[in-house]
Amino acid sequence: MPADLDAAQHAAYSYLLGMYLGDGYIGRTPRTYRLEVSLHKRQARVIERVARAISVLRPGHPVGLRRRGPVTVVNAYSNAWPVLFPQHGAGRKHQRPIVLEPWQRSIVEQHPVEFLQGCIESDGCRHRRIVAGRNYPAYSFTNHSPDILQLFVWACGLLRLHPRQANRVTISLARRADVATLDSLFGLGEGAEPSAGSISPLLTP
Repeated sequence: MPADLDAAQHAAYSYLLGMYLGDGYIGRTPRTYRLEVSLHKRQARVIERVARAISVLRPGHPVGLRRRGPVTVVNAYSNAWPVLFPQHGAGRKHQRPIVLEPWQRSIVEQHPVEFLQGCIESDGCRHRRIVAGRNYPAYSFTNHSPDILQLFVWACGLLRLHPRQANRVTISLARRADVATLDSLFGLGEGAEPSAGSISPLLTP
């Protein structure tokens, strides 16, 4: 485990790991590394949550926001990013193996809710599905990396959820009890119909 990552930072790390595996990117600059997380500009609460998680992990490092059309890119510079996210590498994530280090798995095992929230808020959503003419809520996570999909399924198992493969790139959580569990863990009231960007924060400042 990185020497400068302590227990008080683990929840923020687990969330940001899920977010990085979905919409995150680490780029090399001439003198350091830049972490970027791309989100829709309407996801104001998620943007704030990502910025707060970065601040928890790298206190004292400024967090920047820049607009690119409808996208807001949350970014921060640090030499620590490749150490904190050793899945960084050349090419797209779905074109290379994505395997967690033992210390990363240990953190996710302690904070699976935050990891799942990061995944869902990056490459997933809470939505409505129609079955026999009736509306039912469900969660889904979409990613083109089989390894990342399996990490999502593994984290669901830590919470005794029942994910299923909806198609080649999508994992669905549609059982009523599973949806209710996630709604409760994410701080959503009964009957809520949020987009991914409206899930309540789990991280303390």
